[in-house]
Amino acid sequence: MKKNLVAFLVLGVMFLKLNAQEFKVKPYLQYATKTSMRILFETEQPTKAVVRYGNALPDAKAPNLSLRVSDDDLRTMHEIELVGLEVETNYFWTVDIIAENGNMFQSKVSTFKTNVKDRTAFSFALVGDSQRNRKDTIVWSRISERVWNSRPNFVVHVGDLVDDGLRVTDWTEQFLPEGYTLMSRIPMYSALGNHENDSEYYYQYMANPNPEYYYSFTYGNAEFFVIDTNRDVTENSEQYNWLEQALAKSTATWKITMHHHPPYSSEENDNGDTYKGLSTYGVMAIRDLVPLYERYGLDFCLYGHVHMYERTWPIKNNMVDQENGVVYINSGGAGGSIEGFAPTRNWFSLEQRPVHHYCTFAVFDKTIVFKAIDIEGRLFDTFQMTKEDHILVVQPPAPILKVADDSFFGQTSFSLEGGFDNLDIHYTLDGSRPTKKSKKYTELVAIKKTTTVNAIAVDQNGNTSRVLTRKIVHVPISKALKVGKLKQGVRYEYYEGEWEKLPNFKTLRSLSKGVVKNFKIQGLNKREDSWGLVFDCYYYAAHSKVYNFFTRSDDGSQLLINDIMVVDNDGDHSVRQMDGSIYLEKGYHKMEVRYFDNHHGHQLDTGGLENGKKYSFSTKSLFYD
Repeated sequence: MKKNLVAFLVLGVMFLKLNAQEFKVKPYLQYATKTSMRILFETEQPTKAVVRYGNALPDAKAPNLSLRVSDDDLRTMHEIELVGLEVETNYFWTVDIIAENGNMFQSKVSTFKTNVKDRTAFSFALVGDSQRNRKDTIVWSRISERVWNSRPNFVVHVGDLVDDGLRVTDWTEQFLPEGYTLMSRIPMYSALGNHENDSEYYYQYMANPNPEYYYSFTYGNAEFFVIDTNRDVTENSEQYNWLEQALAKSTATWKITMHHHPPYSSEENDNGDTYKGLSTYGVMAIRDLVPLYERYGLDFCLYGHVHMYERTWPIKNNMVDQENGVVYINSGGAGGSIEGFAPTRNWFSLEQRPVHHYCTFAVFDKTIVFKAIDIEGRLFDTFQMTKEDHILVVQPPAPILKVADDSFFGQTSFSLEGGFDNLDIHYTLDGSRPTKKSKKYTELVAIKKTTTVNAIAVDQNGNTSRVLTRKIVHVPISKALKVGKLKQGVRYEYYEGEWEKLPNFKTLRSLSKGVVKNFKIQGLNKREDSWGLVFDCYYYAAHSKVYNFFTRSDDGSQLLINDIMVVDNDGDHSVRQMDGSIYLEKGYHKMEVRYFDNHHGHQLDTGGLENGKKYSFSTKSLFYD
């Protein structure tokens, strides 16, 4: 009898383990709207899946799960969107997964609430930098539990969700499981941090609208604008132009931006060592966004990156303005090791605290109640803001330029349009600054050479926008080479040295050489820091057309085709992506990729771009002689 009981218990434990193993990542919520919700989860083996759900019913004896959405394709990563939901409504939901052998497993029954109506009060939580903390490994777990206990409608995360976005276990064994209680019931909207490394895992596990690295969403009477400050956000960049249009068009009572890096920060040494000299007290490239924030009536700018808490005075025109200023909140306290403040106080800083924490915003109509709460649950900062009517936008946004591709061969054309109705557009093509007397845009403009387009929008009252500047490049041509017998693969040579930019490798002696399948640096025998590589091969272009290539590296890299510089990503820098274009005739072309590592991490990724999507080089397109 005792043996049978033991055997039964062993089988039960084995069943529970098997059940748990079927979910590599338990189901959680992403990107909610008034009528939809996305549910994501990952299984150990390919499975089919069904989400059963239903709205909460009065006097129910059990959760209503009468509706269902199926994913009948066998896969490991599932993203299922529930649509046609009712606004501001409580729902129950669960996930059934069906393995190839027919075994079925069910997740726990959970809850969510759809986004509220425009005039309903709501609350949201702010977190940042939940990355792994090697000294205190359960910070994110504790913070997410605190956030869950505050019962917000949703959570915004300002980046550095994980310590290394390229390491899948950071997602599957740290961020997602430690945040499971919260994320299985409360949807999260996220921004990219530098530690995500723009990895495929971020786009796999976090579901946001295309192109995902920037987007906007509305909740109640607030609109949120999410951008990626790891990419270019200077004036006339893609994200800058999008953000200007989005802010100018917004009619929300509350306008809030969220990104990772700080335009204002009192941190001690990120932007200059304050114990030895001066600091810029913020990332100057991000400071380019501040005029947009001030021009279009932004209320809050939320960010992380610096592992501390700081709230500024309302700021406008680089001074305190309590009527029309923007409040900047640094909330980087959900995981990473806490950093210190500069030894002297800055003019813009109102509240500071070096502590793990999270923040909440309670919103109703024109009033917000804000709280900052530490990891022990102690309130350490709070304020209430009631705002006046909207600030009237006087300056129209810059025009929108549309072109098939910023790089072309032969001939192309572009169009211009205003962000608002009843705007006149004037432009120049000779590099000069446009005025109201410059040529007025009426129809598509054809160009046959590299051209810099400058354009302004003018409203009916004569107010003019800033100047939109866009360079449309006529790319060089690379003629196909005659080659002999080739083998698949890429040759490489390995060097060692300390550099801050790519050296002339031809003047140096390589320490080793060999042949690999592609341009990956993983697996090569190299030291930790201060080394370089030169890859060379023949790339086979299957079609005669314009090809877009990129390198994404830490530190510098370059990509050349037939000795023509196509991508120049040189310099001592953290992970950064640059791209370039060239017209390739069908056939073989000499390709060279140069790379060096200085210190503090190394990474190289290179490939092609098509319709904005990255792709890796096929090993069938790379050859050596």
